Parts: sequence; C-alpha cells; structure tokens
Amino acid sequence: MAKRSRELEWIGGLVSMPGYVTNEGEPYRPELLVWMSAAGAVMGTAMGKPGQMISSASEQLRDACARPMIGPPHTPTRVRVASPELASILRAGHPTLDVVVAATPELDAMLASMRAHFSASADPEDDGERSFRAGGHTAEAVGRLFRAAAVLFRAKPWKVVPDDHSLFSISVEAEGVRGAVVSVIGQQEESFGVLVFESIADFDRYVDAAEAAQQGEEPNMPPHFSLNFDRGADVPASLRKEIVQHRWEVAAADGYPWLAAMDPDLVPRPATAKELALTEHICLALPVVLRDKKELEDAWTGGAPYEKTVVVEAAAGPVSVVVRAPHEDDAISASDVDELMEAAQAADHALMGRFSDSPEGKGFDERHAVCMLADLSNAQFGPGSVTMLRAPQLRELLFELVPAKIFVEPDEAPGLIAELRAFYTFMKRDQRLPHADECLRVLGRAGASKLRAALADPSKFGMAKSMLVAGRDAGFDISTKEGVEAWMRELQGKPLPPSISLPGMPARLAASHAAQRAKKDKRKATRKARKKTR
Repeated sequence: MAKRSRELEWIGGLVSMPGYVTNEGEPYRPELLVWMSAAGAVMGTAMGKPGQMISSASEQLRDACARPMIGPPHTPTRVRVASPELASILRAGHPTLDVVVAATPELDAMLASMRAHFSASADPEDDGERSFRAGGHTAEAVGRLFRAAAVLFRAKPWKVVPDDHSLFSISVEAEGVRGAVVSVIGQQEESFGVLVFESIADFDRYVDAAEAAQQGEEPNMPPHFSLNFDRGADVPASLRKEIVQHRWEVAAADGYPWLAAMDPDLVPRPATAKELALTEHICLALPVVLRDKKELEDAWTGGAPYEKTVVVEAAAGPVSVVVRAPHEDDAISASDVDELMEAAQAADHALMGRFSDSPEGKGFDERHAVCMLADLSNAQFGPGSVTMLRAPQLRELLFELVPAKIFVEPDEAPGLIAELRAFYTFMKRDQRLPHADECLRVLGRAGASKLRAALADPSKFGMAKSMLVAGRDAGFDISTKEGVEAWMRELQGKPLPPSISLPGMPARLAASHAAQRAKKDKRKATRKARKKTR
C-alpha cells in the first residue's frame, strides 16, 4: 500500500532557468513550472516570464494529468510543493487533491542537472548572441561606458589601492545610490577591474563565498556586478566586431572592458541601465580621487577618513559622485584595533587558563606553544583568530611563520606539536570546535618531523631571525636584551655575515603578497569581532 501511495505522489514547483532571455525587451530569467513523479520522471512543464506561471498552476496541473509526458493519463493522489502560495492555489483548483507543503529536493537536483548540462554543452568558441547591448542598452550608452572605462584603465587604480579589501564607498543621489561598495582588483597584475556591491554585508558574503569555492564547498554568492578588463585576444570575435562597428574607445590591448552582473545562484545576467550608468560614474570619479594617494593611504590605515565629491559629466548633465574611503560601514580606527587586540589577548589568556586546568593541559604548565600560536595568529589574521584557524591557516603559521620569525631550536619541535595536539583535543571536547579534527590532522605523526626540518633550514629564516642565529653562533647571548644589543653594536659598520642573506626581489614580492593577505584576514576578523560587541 505504501508503494502505491508513493507512486501516486507528484512533486511540483517553480524553478528559475539557468539563463536569460535577452531578445524580448527587458532581459529576464524564464520560470519553469514542473510536475514530477515520485520516481523522478518529468510529467509536465510550462514556461513563462517570472510571476506569470503561478496563477495558472491549477490549469497546468490539470493539463499534465490529462496529457502526461510519460505514461497514460492519470491523476496523483498527493502533490508535494515547497511554496505555501503555490499550495493554496492548487488546493483551490483541486479540492479533492492532498496538497502537502514540504521540501522538494527532487526539483533542486533536476535544476542542478540542467545547469551541469548547459555548462557541459556550451561551446567556448560559440559567441551565441552575446552583445555589449544585451541588456537593451543603446549604442550611445555603451559608448559612454567604454569612454569612461578607458579613463579608469589609464589611471590604473590597482597601482594605488593597496589591496582588494581597501574599499571605497560610492554615493550618487541622482541614481538613488547610497554607500555602494567598490573593490578594486588587479594588484597581483591579473584580473584587472572593479567589483560593486550594494552593502558591506554583501561584500563579506562574497569573500566568504570565494573562500568556500576555494575549499570545494558550495558558495553562497551575493548579487553584485563588475567591470573587468580583458586582453583583446580573449574577447570573442563578434564582440570585437561590435566594438569596431560602433567605434567604441578601448584604452589598450589588455584594456577591453566587459560589464558583468551575477545572480545569487551564479547565473550571469545582462547589466541593468542603472548599473551601466553607475559604472560610468565610478570610472570617471575614481581617477580624480586617486590623485590623493597619501590621503587615501592614511584613511585605509586608521587615519582620518577620506571624502571627496566629484562632478562628472553624464548623459543627462553633471552628476555629483561622493567617494569615501574607507567605506563608512567598514572604518576601523587604530584605537579600535588596539582595543580589540587587548580584548582578544584577555580572551586568549582566559582560554589558556581553562586549557591548563583541563585533563589535556596537564604537563604543559608554561603553554609555550599555544601562546606562541595565539600571538602569531593575532598578528597575522586579526584579534581573536586563534579559535577560528582552519587547517591551511594553521599549516601556514606552524611551518612557515614559526621557522621564519620564532627563535626555536629544532629539537623542541616534538614538544611543540604535542602541546598543540593537546590544545586542539581540549578545544574539540570542551569548546566543541567544529574544525578541530582537521587541525589535529595537521599535527599528526609527520608534524613533528616536518616542523623540525623547517626549524633547521636557514633558508626559511626571516632576516631578523637570521641575525639572531648569527649572533648566537658568534658567541653572543641573544636570550638577553644586553646580548642582543651587544651583537647589534658588533654589526655596526661591518658587512653582514654570509649567513644573513638580504631578500631578493622575488622574496620582497612574496612578502608584499603575504602582507596584503594578512591585512585582508585581519580586517575581516577585526570587523567580525567588533560586530560581536555591538
């Protein structure tokens, strides 16, 4: 009987198709009304513009029962839908039908399969109907965007803005835009452009989504749009032809602009007229602001906030663009950082106390390894970050930063690893740390030998540590302040010992990249900590 009931259940619902219709006026994502059997067979479908299909759902269900795509005509005894609104319409149109509101994972699986099929079947050489005017934009509007984008590209904002977490706030009252978030990308000399978000919350979600994607997880991407600059060789031939046909301005061979917008489920869509206009305003205002390089640098490092109103020429006349740095919802002063660092150190101290009193902490009275890890984590990833470390961050701190910065003898490696294993075992039991197991894997059998080798490898030492090691080898007691000062006096006016190698250009570039990454993580952790105290 249960089997028969299952066979007579249908699943219904509305799903957004993974693509846009752009040749019928305003672009839209079609909505598909689907009826499926419990076995997963599609019994009927109907497609239309968003919001159109739900009103005819009862008629569409009746039609699917009379003319199912598979099998003879029949009527289910029960229909399961996820939408209460859809359920209400079906109950009104089918009084004798058992309509249940519950999850419909079958439709999610079908949509995922459709996306995978479209992605796999897409021909990378086929431009399809791609056009810079796909959103219904006029050639004149696109031409203005190209001219403005050329101005921005020549200003090279990625040479001035230190990293993609040093954010601008953009307000354009004429467009109803207040506090939009602009992130400049391209500091690593790839993927030049700007990303635009409605709010800091959306920017944070984007950062989290990017991290999730890197770890192979499903990203929860917020809506946003971006202006990207590509090499001409990477631009489809039909789009290059469109540029030539309309004589749109391009700044350089690697400065071909492309305005892209993204739905939350990672479906690309044509940019709206408002997004097109806002991008034009951003492209014209930022080059003016970038001239104030020192003021911007101070603003992003805890100094006085920066603000300037730039009047740009738009299609309808002059438009005022207010640019601020940092973003008003993201400003972190030096006093904020100091206060949060003190709070984080107090919380770390309390945590160390609980660890010492725990069964796992017995025998590790000095807590040397755990305190060292907490200090490094606070400096590298922001206040209070030691409990948030995932395996990649722990690996970086332990096998890269400790050998580079901390004066530890290689023979101490097994003891350090043992103490950290005890700490994460305690965190798993007492704090229910969700990622304790992955950190414990980093501290597995090979951990001690790997750390010992890193601590014994002079090529991994930073310059400050190299100098201390050289002082010890020269007979100075570098464990005392007096000994270090005596070694520094010994070095004055003399060539550095061969064991102290100055970093070359690749190392400086690597250090710069690491510093930028650390700044991103510290800023993000600091903001999260501040939100907790509000």
